[in-house]
Amino acid sequence: MVVILLGNNTFVYNEYNLHQWLAHIPFECKTIVLFERDSDAKQPMEMGHYLASVVLWNVILIATNIDAVYAFHYGPLRILNYTGYPDSDVLYFDRLKTLQTQQLYAAYRKDAYTETGCENIPGEDLTLFQTFADTLNLKLHVEAVQCIKNEAPIVCFSRYKDKDFLINRFFFNDYLKFTVACMQMEQIAIATPKGRLLTIWEILLQPLQQPVWWLLIAICIGFNLLEIVMPGWFSNSLVSLALFGFEKRQLRFTGSTEKMIATALIVLFFLLKCAYEAKLISYITETPRDSGAQSIEALHNRNITVYQKHFNTTHFNKLEGLLATYDGDIISFDGTTISDNRMTLSIEMIVNEIGNIPYSILEENVYEMLPFYLFHPKLFVRQSFLKYQHAVFEAGLPLHWRNQIVSCYVSRVKVLKLKTHASQTGNVVQGTNLKPMVFFFAVQWTIAIVVFAVEVIVGRRLKGKR
Repeated sequence: MVVILLGNNTFVYNEYNLHQWLAHIPFECKTIVLFERDSDAKQPMEMGHYLASVVLWNVILIATNIDAVYAFHYGPLRILNYTGYPDSDVLYFDRLKTLQTQQLYAAYRKDAYTETGCENIPGEDLTLFQTFADTLNLKLHVEAVQCIKNEAPIVCFSRYKDKDFLINRFFFNDYLKFTVACMQMEQIAIATPKGRLLTIWEILLQPLQQPVWWLLIAICIGFNLLEIVMPGWFSNSLVSLALFGFEKRQLRFTGSTEKMIATALIVLFFLLKCAYEAKLISYITETPRDSGAQSIEALHNRNITVYQKHFNTTHFNKLEGLLATYDGDIISFDGTTISDNRMTLSIEMIVNEIGNIPYSILEENVYEMLPFYLFHPKLFVRQSFLKYQHAVFEAGLPLHWRNQIVSCYVSRVKVLKLKTHASQTGNVVQGTNLKPMVFFFAVQWTIAIVVFAVEVIVGRRLKGKR
């Protein structure tokens, strides 16, 4: 609470010290002005105009020489007269509810939270402030700032001091009183290129892990050695039987031990062949690549440079020695490893999906920080916005807005894929181009049938002679 003992003096607009002192009184502070009422009927209204000019709204005037107390409604300014001893709740009411129409002026820099590539769908933060202004019957004027390339956000916004607040999210090392904390932590993640393309031999070996290959080799060598050292144990070559179905002697005439071992090997090789085939088929839909770096530790081991642009990296201890400044205006998946907030990277991955960008986002976060919205120190809606943001967050609206944006991007990518597919129809192999191949396989199929028929006829004749 502030008490101003004005007496029979008046507020002077050009008095620098008084103006600076009043300008630094918080908007929420309850202010009492004690003055002597003169014969001029306009005196309380003039005082109200002056106090409103330095954004002191939560104020009352108490005349010391007569029984009179004055309070105000704002936008436009209207005076309220009281006598006697009115209750505090009567004098200090919610000034915002009495506003008719009030103008708010904001600025923002384009990012994933303010603008989207979808028509009629603004960014999450822009939607939040617009709905807040509509709720309080305030008219919001928004301007996109023009920043110089690689200019720090604070330096860029310093040219827009006439704005009431900034819609972008900021990160501060020290507490600032005139900020409002966002309800969600910002997760700083890394998008890094996937590994190199696999060679043909790596593609053939990749479906099964190295221990599995060693196990198969050990089984094959072990059973072959067993057949050489102890040929009487098994009447069939069990490895050849499991892999190719070759039988020296029909399995039903063998012992129960050999049947059980053969059955186990057949099931084992069948499951492994199914897994191997499924993995090879998956390479048709996704280009086979080396796994690349999957953790921050792997980035350190490979000495990979991580580029970032928007954040203060003082606390990025996990990336010590790897950080560099990113010079691009927008995220470009051009082979560089990029650090940015996870939402931005996810959206950019969706947008660039049409180009089959060989990138992946590491699951491990570099850092988590709390973002803040920056308000003018005298802005009268800061406390109201704080309460409104809590209500919006508890209602799940930010998640709903984000899902709308993601759905929009996904639908755009699908349309682009269809257009790309339509434009590439000329590159599709036509049926006429396959005729020589079809003819080649038809000839081979015919030859195979002829050979099979000859084998059957010769076999029957040899059996008849016996």
